[in-house]
Amino acid sequence: MSAILDRWLTRLYRLIGSALVLAACGFVSYTAGDWHWPYHVLSAELSTPEVAPGGTLRQTRVIRYRAECEIRSERRLQSTGPEGRRVMLPQIAFGTPPWDRDGKPQTTETEVPADFPCGPATIVESPSAACNWVQRILGRQHKADVITPFRVVCAR
Repeated sequence: MSAILDRWLTRLYRLIGSALVLAACGFVSYTAGDWHWPYHVLSAELSTPEVAPGGTLRQTRVIRYRAECEIRSERRLQSTGPEGRRVMLPQIAFGTPPWDRDGKPQTTETEVPADFPCGPATIVESPSAACNWVQRILGRQHKADVITPFRVVCAR
């Protein structure tokens, strides 16, 4: 009788363990499948399309936030002329979206270095977001780079 009871308990433990593993896999799959971009840019405007070295470049955007996510944007300033130069800018990061700015104009000011070469240039932004724990641990979702061209003008 002991062998029969032992066999049934082993089967019960395996059944419970398998059910727990399947439930955990289903939960992780459901959470990992939650891929949506947390905001939508309604409008974007470059207030200063031409800026002198040492000046300030102003961008105004109206953004509609749609989810509670961590948002980061790595930014760099690049010269596209013959004297190519790249300057890394401070990262813009939000632990949660700024809900008080939802649907309102947001202005970003960027200092152009005084020794930046004259000619065509771009600001390249690489946005990423993490909306759940799987994305925070394993890998954030990324969107295509946002490239904004402008011109650095020098007095001649």
